[in-house]
Amino acid sequence: MKARPLGAGLPGITRISGDLRRGIAKVAKLAFFVLMVIVSSEGWSLTYAQPTAPDLHTCSFSNLVYESDASLMRQKAPTRFRLMTSRYVEIVQAARGYHCTGTATVAFNGHDYIQAGMSDDPGIAQLIPTISVLTGLSLADAFDLTSLAVISLGVLIGYGGFWRSHPDKHVRWIGAGVFLCMGLAEAKVGDVYIFQISPLIAGIPWVLHFALTCKWIPLNVSAALLAFVCSWCSLVRIGTTLICMVFLTTLYIGRFRLRDAFLPWLVIVLACLPCTLIERNLIARRDTILSSLGGPSTVVNAHPVWHAIYTGLGFVPNSEVPAFNDTFAMDKVRSIDPTVPYTSAKYEAILRREVWNIAKHRPMLLIENVAAKVAIVVVCASILLFPSRRLLFAEREVLWLDSAFVLAIGLSSMNAILVVPKVPYLLTFLCLTFLYSSIKLCRSRLLLTQPAVY
Repeated sequence: MKARPLGAGLPGITRISGDLRRGIAKVAKLAFFVLMVIVSSEGWSLTYAQPTAPDLHTCSFSNLVYESDASLMRQKAPTRFRLMTSRYVEIVQAARGYHCTGTATVAFNGHDYIQAGMSDDPGIAQLIPTISVLTGLSLADAFDLTSLAVISLGVLIGYGGFWRSHPDKHVRWIGAGVFLCMGLAEAKVGDVYIFQISPLIAGIPWVLHFALTCKWIPLNVSAALLAFVCSWCSLVRIGTTLICMVFLTTLYIGRFRLRDAFLPWLVIVLACLPCTLIERNLIARRDTILSSLGGPSTVVNAHPVWHAIYTGLGFVPNSEVPAFNDTFAMDKVRSIDPTVPYTSAKYEAILRREVWNIAKHRPMLLIENVAAKVAIVVVCASILLFPSRRLLFAEREVLWLDSAFVLAIGLSSMNAILVVPKVPYLLTFLCLTFLYSSIKLCRSRLLLTQPAVY
C-alpha cells in the first residue's frame, strides 16, 4: 500500500520538520548528558591507577620500552570507556610504529617491528593512533572521543529513522527510551564491541522505514550505506559485516522476489569492496615495511577464531579446558609444538584440530558447554521478547521483517555460544533482540491508531 502523507501541504511538512528537529535535539541533549555522566564516573574510578606514560618516540632497540609495555599489561587502561589492557598496549605499540614508519599498520614493542594488532582485529590498533595524530589528543582521549562518537551517532541516527516511522508522540518517547537504553548499554560495555552493534542501531531503523513505505531508491541507498559502514567496522570487531549482510539479504529476499532482489543485493555487496581493497593494499604495504626492517613475518591477518572457541570450552569446567582462560589454549599449543608463534596460522590449525578431537572423542564435553551457553542465550531472548511474544510473525505482510531480525539475532548469538556468554559478547545479541521486540510493540500501536500508514 502507498504511504499516507504525514502532513498536508507545506505547513504540515514544516510543522513535522520543526517537531523532528526539536525532538532530536531533546534526545541528543539527554543522551549526551547521561553518557557523559557514565563516562565521568568511570573516569574517576581510574584515577588511582594510571599507567605511566609510554615512550612513543623510541625507534631503536630498547629494553626500557619493552619492559614499560610489559608493565602496562599489568595495569588498567587509562581510558574512561572500558578497554581491554592488551588492546591498549597494542594501540601504544602501533602509535610508536606510526611515529617510526609513518603507518599505524606497523607496531614497535621496543625489540621488534611487528604487525599492529597481531593477536586481535587490527582496526582499533590502527584507528586510534591515526586519530591521535590528526587531533593532537592522547591515545586514551582519542579512544574515549571515538567511542563517544560511535555510540552517540549510532543512537541519534537510528532514532531519526524510528522517528520518521512513528508519528505518534507517545511512541516516539518510548522509542527515545529504547535507543537511550541501548546507548547506555554500549557505554557500559565499551571496548571494540560497540563497533559491531552501533552501525546496526543506526542503519536498521532507516532500512525498515524505507522498506515499509515502499521507497525503493532510499532503501537501496541506505542499505548500501549500512553495508559500507559495517565493512569498515568489521576491521575493529569480527563478524559485523556478516551480521549486517544476513539481515539485509533476508530482508530483500523476503520483501521482493528473488529475481528482483538480485541487483540491489549486488549493490550492497559492492559497497563492501572498497574496505576489502584498501585493507589488502595496507597489508601489502605493511609486509613490505616489515621486510625492510627485518621484522618477523606476518602472523595472521584475521581474528584468532579457534583460539577463542577452544578457550570457550572451559565455560563448563572440565579436564581438557579447566576454565575460560587464554593460558590454557597457549599451554595446549606449547605442549604440542613449543616453537609455534602465538595466534599464527599454525597455532590456529593446532587448536582447530584439538577442538575436532574433543568433538570426536569426548562429545559430551562439547554438548554440555554448548547446551549451557544456548540455555543462557534462550533465557535472555525470552525475557526481552516476552512483551512482544504475541506479535512475533503475526503479520503475514511483514514476515520478511521478522525473518531478517531473527536470523541476524541468531547469528549474533554465536559470539556467546561459540566462545562464552559474557555481557560484551552478548551486547549485539541483546541490543538487536531488544530493538526487535520494541519495534514490534511500537508497530502494533501504530497500526491500531493509523492502520493506513503502511
